[in-house]
Amino acid sequence: MAMFLALSTGCLSAQMLFLNSIIDLSSTLGSMLMFLWGFSLAIPFYLPSSMFSLKRGGKEGAATIADAFDVSGFGLLAVFNGFVARVIGVKGGLNSMLLHRKQAWIPVFSLMLGGSIVAMLSLFSAVWLEGKRDFKSTN
Repeated sequence: MAMFLALSTGCLSAQMLFLNSIIDLSSTLGSMLMFLWGFSLAIPFYLPSSMFSLKRGGKEGAATIADAFDVSGFGLLAVFNGFVARVIGVKGGLNSMLLHRKQAWIPVFSLMLGGSIVAMLSLFSAVWLEGKRDFKSTN
């Protein structure tokens, strides 16, 4: 799972390099990176929270815990959609609009990249601590 998050972070990093005009990406390559980002994010997003819900809640409480995660996630998504709406609302002439719209995506991708880095570090740490705890309990 950690490798999926590393792939996701790499895809977002490439998009950030493009938005900052450090590298050029064709529309095909940019689309492929966004597909890989979404694909690589799905498993680390759903699997750990589902496993936690099942472990803590058991048969009766797993759905309640998963729903609490979903409510929190939807609340954060509502805030995030405000950032995206500002990007879509950029106005201007065609050439200036394309440049300003490209620059307007930088805060959105910065937030996503920051979240991806925090998630990757958290997952690496959680897996390491879990392995350390399991090692101690077997010895």
